[in-house]
Amino acid sequence: MSSGAAYIYHGFWINWSHGRVLGSTITLSSRDGSFLTAFLALFVAVAGSQLWRILSFIVHQARASRDSRDGLHHQQQAILRNTGSAIGAAYEFSRLITPWWKHTRHSFWRSFPLVLLALTNLTFFGAAGILSAEVTKAAGNETLIMSPNCGFWHSGDVTAGNTAGFQAKVLNDTITASNYARACYGNTGNVLQCNSYTKQQIPWKVNVNATCPFELGTCIGTNTAAYEMDTGPIDSHEMLGINAPQKNRVTYRKVTTCAPIHTSGFAQLENYTAAEGLGLPGDQIEKLYYGPLADVSNFTFFYNTHAEIDNFGYNLQSIQWLGGPDSSEDFWSPISALNRTDADITLLFLSQNSISSPKPCDDPMFSAHQTTNDSSTFTSYRHDHFINVLGCIDRHQYCNPNALDQDYACTALTSSGTAGHSIQNLSANAAQILTAGRLAVQLSSLTIQGSVNGRDASALRASETVYDKSQAPLPNNQWQIESSSWFATSLAKLQRIAVEYATGPDFLPEGTSVQAPTDELSRAMCRSQKVRDTGSNTSFSVLGVAVIIALGGLLILTNMILEPIVGWIQGRSKNPNQHRRLQWILDEKLQLQRVAYEEAGIGLWQGPMDLVPVTARGEAFGLTTGNDGKIVDQNTAGLHAKSESSSGKFENDGLLEKEEEKGMRNQQRAVDIEENHPHAL
Repeated sequence: MSSGAAYIYHGFWINWSHGRVLGSTITLSSRDGSFLTAFLALFVAVAGSQLWRILSFIVHQARASRDSRDGLHHQQQAILRNTGSAIGAAYEFSRLITPWWKHTRHSFWRSFPLVLLALTNLTFFGAAGILSAEVTKAAGNETLIMSPNCGFWHSGDVTAGNTAGFQAKVLNDTITASNYARACYGNTGNVLQCNSYTKQQIPWKVNVNATCPFELGTCIGTNTAAYEMDTGPIDSHEMLGINAPQKNRVTYRKVTTCAPIHTSGFAQLENYTAAEGLGLPGDQIEKLYYGPLADVSNFTFFYNTHAEIDNFGYNLQSIQWLGGPDSSEDFWSPISALNRTDADITLLFLSQNSISSPKPCDDPMFSAHQTTNDSSTFTSYRHDHFINVLGCIDRHQYCNPNALDQDYACTALTSSGTAGHSIQNLSANAAQILTAGRLAVQLSSLTIQGSVNGRDASALRASETVYDKSQAPLPNNQWQIESSSWFATSLAKLQRIAVEYATGPDFLPEGTSVQAPTDELSRAMCRSQKVRDTGSNTSFSVLGVAVIIALGGLLILTNMILEPIVGWIQGRSKNPNQHRRLQWILDEKLQLQRVAYEEAGIGLWQGPMDLVPVTARGEAFGLTTGNDGKIVDQNTAGLHAKSESSSGKFENDGLLEKEEEKGMRNQQRAVDIEENHPHAL
């Protein structure tokens, strides 16, 4: 295909397959896309930690009570207050179970719900971090082309010697399309070269009992033995990737009908004449009279019968007549039995020459029943006729799927020329007419003739099973297989034509050029062609990214304001929940440290209700242990030891009195806090 991968647009655009909102897309290079993906995963993880802080605050406040609770409860409260991550909290809660097993009832069941809550939060946001990458899948793997070479391919002035360039370009397009169709049409595998167009293939339906497309009695077999292939409406957006809202889309339909036609009554075997120069003296020439060739001959095709012994393989030639307003300019003028003013006509002439097969063939295009004995033990079968002829017609139709007036919704199903001239009569807007015209420019190349011309025997699927002029046995419907192959080539070429307008040709012979668009609507078409990304870019759903940022930002903001707002409400003098605020403050790790140091008589602390308690200015202290193992200020450790040695009942006789004194001191401290900070609780 045209090398659209080299011109991928990076930035914001709308994929109209999903609408304005869901289709809003950002396409980045793989490197930049990796950064954004990593940022989103990290952002989700941060948001998850903020949700844990919110949950911790809510659970802590819900569990706070004026009633007495055991040590396990208060340790759980301390963990809720101070552990910033769900995984850390789950670990800390689980650590409480074993030590408290024999000191309180149901330590497992009292801790397990908190462990489960933390793990649920961890799992949810862990999965969310992974799934944040799904915003790339939500955007799909379609990307937009923006190329400086956009425009129509122009073959130049044929009379100026550009015929060779024109033929080379057309043949190159056909071969490329044929290779794509061979690999990707009917192939459900993920073949690398099939991941270029927005749709791997354009589907179609077949009718094996179609009516003969020519005059009654012209087709071989019954009058309903023709083979018809019908694409149905091909949506310019969905199938061809021309990115547009529903109102600017058109559909194109292609119907091809083929049938083997009789040569008897149209063929004449003549001897060589020097005047015609169609061989050498003694040769016999078979001529087919399906209509004259302008200024050349009164016959359509000829075959020198000497070729069957010249060790030639298959030979496939074709001729075309384009119906419609420009048909008088065609090189070939079909006879009345074949003439169709509402279609493009192609005749294909197949000569088997020296091809033989180990089995007879009943296919009307490859019929072979004449036996030849190459040895005493081997019998081969050769052609029944010098030439077999297949006649095909191609018809085309454009439609406006949004038309209100059905009388002008579609052109007639007709020849390429007539269909192209009828586009202006559609009930359609300017964008739709331009889209249809963009396809119509090269519509004549989508005929069966356009799929085989210049390729000779390489256009035949049968050639793929020929070894040294020996043809492997063919099925009796080989002509239908060949017709389907050519039809698929024309559809692959249609896909290529759509993309090539945006990218410009990847093969531009000397003497040909690209006509750049001159009006704004045509230039907008240059920015409206989609292809599938091959992996070098990443597209993100704007909605998906926005939802992640919005929800994550909401969690972060909520965590920032929840505690101050609730604390302000709880701190009001008449609020019955002041004890919840007090417990939240006192369970904070720095306040717990302050209480522990004060109990040990270490430091002169200030700010018992502040987020960060502090000591007096310039105060310094260190930690050590006394003779009893208690933690004391190392600056007063000697005095502490002397006090212990002079009072032998501190640890024994005075233990109860010491605990009672400690309890009274703690109660007095709480009273002092309430009196000195009535609005902080």
